[in-house]
This record gives sequence, C-alpha cells and structure tokens, in this order.
Amino acid sequence: MAMYKMLSLADTSGRRTAMVALRNCIYMVPLGFMAYELGMASGWFCLESSVLTLAIAASAFSFYREPTTEKARKMFHASLLYLPIFMAGILLHRQTEMSTDDLSSSMSAEVEDREDERSRSHAKKKELLDGSNFGTRVRAPVAYASVAPFPFLPAPSYVSS
Repeated sequence: MAMYKMLSLADTSGRRTAMVALRNCIYMVPLGFMAYELGMASGWFCLESSVLTLAIAASAFSFYREPTTEKARKMFHASLLYLPIFMAGILLHRQTEMSTDDLSSSMSAEVEDREDERSRSHAKKKELLDGSNFGTRVRAPVAYASVAPFPFLPAPSYVSS
C-alpha cells in the first residue's frame, strides 16, 4: 500500500482543492487551440472545446467561491462528462489531409516495407539456425518486460538473474 493522501483529506475547508481544480481547468483551455494549430481538428473544435472547458471551469469557480459538498459533486459530475465529450468532438472534427492517391501510395509503401522486414527476419532466423550463435541462451523480450516494467526502476527483489 502506498499510503498517499488525497488533497481533499488534508484540506478540510475545501478551498485549496477548489483552487487546484480551477487552476487545472484553466490549463485545459488551450487544448482546443493546440489541436487546431497541429492540424488535428477544425476551427469548430477549437470553439467547441473552449466553450466546454470554460463550462467546467465555471463549475470549478463556483466550487471555489462556495466550497460545499453540493458544489464539489456538481464539479465532479462535470469532470466525468468533460473527457468523453471532448474526445467525441475531436473525432467529429478531425482533419484528414490525405487524398485517395496519397493513401494508395502510402499503403503500397507499407506493403513493401513489410516484405523487406519479412525477408530480413527470415535471413536472421536462417543465420541463427546455421549455428553461428548456437549454444548461447537468449531471453525473450517479454522476459525483460516482466523483470522491470519501468526501465528507470530497479528490478524487483524476487527476480533472480
């Protein structure tokens, strides 16, 4: 057990929790602009996501002004609606820049890449079977992932090398 404490447990008045919620809502305002600037979505998404984010920020501001359980619950429900609506909006307004000619040429290039990869894989298997690396023990990549799931963390103590 990690024994982490929620911010709301340390903040009996609710003021600090409301401030953090309001701050995080304000941080989300540029997301629609960023999606538009990166070419992921249309300008309509930029407008819709700004309105959506300002609505959740209004509920957070309401909670900040009056930190009651009812206001906190309303902000919580708004946060549950925010992400699905935001994602649906980005799917609805997504930008596709590829034409059908570009799509067919990229698909044929992908097929050629797969064939090249298969031939390299076949050559590597043949080299291994010829005996150049015979007798050496090789662990599967999955074994490494199960030893240390995160490369920056030490391996668990129950794993023997």
